[in-house]
Amino acid sequence: MTDVPPIVGRILALALMLGVVLLVVVVGVLPFVERARMTDEALEHNREMIARLSRSVANRGSYDTQIDVLLARINESGLYIRADTEPLAAAAVQEHLKRAVGLHGGELRSVQSLPSLIEDDLTRIGLRVVMTGALGSMIHVLYELESSEPFLFVDSLQIKSTTRRRRRTAEPPVETLSIRFDVYGYLPPEVEQ
Repeated sequence: MTDVPPIVGRILALALMLGVVLLVVVVGVLPFVERARMTDEALEHNREMIARLSRSVANRGSYDTQIDVLLARINESGLYIRADTEPLAAAAVQEHLKRAVGLHGGELRSVQSLPSLIEDDLTRIGLRVVMTGALGSMIHVLYELESSEPFLFVDSLQIKSTTRRRRRTAEPPVETLSIRFDVYGYLPPEVEQ
């Protein structure tokens, strides 16, 4: 074995001891420091969330007032069908339809309620309608349905031309249209308080 000077041996021993200490720090201490840092960040985030929620609870009266204002605006608007139940809403749409047909001419042949649907948290109320009449009156009826309040939408429009011959007269035959369509509207949204 070679003789190592005592100073070199001491330096090697010191380097070995520093390596062990460094290994203990890297393996044992740094993960705990990182966990402590992450815990501090999580605590700070939670404090911020508690502060926001506290402010929200303090502003609860303000939110209730805003909800009341929005509900009043919904009720005052003509966007939705005014009815307490779905059958009453279908009857309201049918009355609107009868009024439009009576005002502009034409004849209702049949009106059938369609099943209600939920679309984007709104309840859709619909009717399937079959009616006859002259072209001008049909245009006015459809315009009346889509342009007045409550907002109603016409869909699945099918038009057929029918000719009625008049008996015992020399007048030319009368051309009428048979129209089938769906008309629907929406109930107001339910706002939870």
